[in-house]
Amino acid sequence: MNTKRAGLAILAVLVALLAALPSLAGCAGGDGGEKVIKIGIMADFTGTAAFAMQPTMKTADNYVTKVVPEKNPLPGVKVEFTIFDTRLDYSRTVNGYLELKGRGVDMMIIPNAQDVELLGDRLRQDQMPVIGTQGLQSQLASEWSMSTVSTVQSQGEAVMRFIMDHWDYDGKGRSPVVGHLGYTLTSTEYYQKGIDSVRNAYPGKFTWKGIERGALGNVTWTSEVGRLKTCDYILVSVAGPMLSSFVSQARNGGYNGVFITGMEGFPGFFGLVRSAMKGSPEQLYDCYYLAWWPWWNEDKPYIKDCLEYIDTYQAADKDELLNSSAVISGWGLGMVVEAAIRNAIDEVGADNIDRVALKNGMRAVNMTVAGFGDVWKLTATNNCLQWQQRAFEWKLDSEEWVPLPTYYDPVLSKPAS
Repeated sequence: MNTKRAGLAILAVLVALLAALPSLAGCAGGDGGEKVIKIGIMADFTGTAAFAMQPTMKTADNYVTKVVPEKNPLPGVKVEFTIFDTRLDYSRTVNGYLELKGRGVDMMIIPNAQDVELLGDRLRQDQMPVIGTQGLQSQLASEWSMSTVSTVQSQGEAVMRFIMDHWDYDGKGRSPVVGHLGYTLTSTEYYQKGIDSVRNAYPGKFTWKGIERGALGNVTWTSEVGRLKTCDYILVSVAGPMLSSFVSQARNGGYNGVFITGMEGFPGFFGLVRSAMKGSPEQLYDCYYLAWWPWWNEDKPYIKDCLEYIDTYQAADKDELLNSSAVISGWGLGMVVEAAIRNAIDEVGADNIDRVALKNGMRAVNMTVAGFGDVWKLTATNNCLQWQQRAFEWKLDSEEWVPLPTYYDPVLSKPAS
């Protein structure tokens, strides 16, 4: 899919989402007299991350509003969603939060950790429970927010641990040359902190080439490729067309080393990368990413549920979704929302649910899910459910991501139990 077609598709899906998710104001009962729980989603629906964010949020919405009511309804409760599009523009964060709060939401989903950080102390002051998809070290002790997966810093740490495990120090007779391509945004600084924690803990294990930063939306990388092309590993922490254009231009510019990303890169945007390299797919060798989840080719109940969901609700998009982590990530997010609401119902009853009850329900999540390295639970100093990560390798012959067996525990980033 070229950039113009991708943009048109994103806009079309956003229009559909806006039609499906009503703007809500004030509390009301459902058609059947149920308690209505209103959840606001503040995310990037049309910006750089939209290609992956759209189907991720759609899956979470469908899980809670369609799958749960059909298979195991929430007793006495109906859930409704409303959205605010940040466009990955941080100047819109606070106003987006205030707009959703004004619509009377009881809980928010804010996947971008930087958005949550920009809200400062508002969550506590407003008693607004927030569920995100990736945390930050500065938020680990937050009472009113949680994340389904560990911090941005932990991704940088886990990637560096993988490199130490993957590199043949004896055979090569030297340390690997490593560089980082990121944004001119704070998210890259957080990622770099995780990288630097491992470099400092294991001196001599890496030859550091440096970090290159691109402005949001940049798709021309001649200078950056020139400075990083002698690396053995390039950690790429940009997303969307920025990622696909860099990979294409780096390979065309003579880079023959390893590309490696975290959750923000290949798992959500490899379709764009493949489109950018459609004339030379053989150049997509040595591509890896690290993440927490099982993958489509693993025999796990979680994956079977995701496949059933696609066949039931998004069959027309199946080929594209099976090359992305969007449904896998969105399904887990939906499970956590469901668990938080069920816990709140158990604690106070459906009619008495409020933001405090939902926060307590969120804090009480405790789930063991086959295919993940951690039990999903929170502590007073840890608001992230999952920490252990595996590497996934793109196989040219079978054209699929294959999970590698080792779990990497980011102990330098993870708070003590």
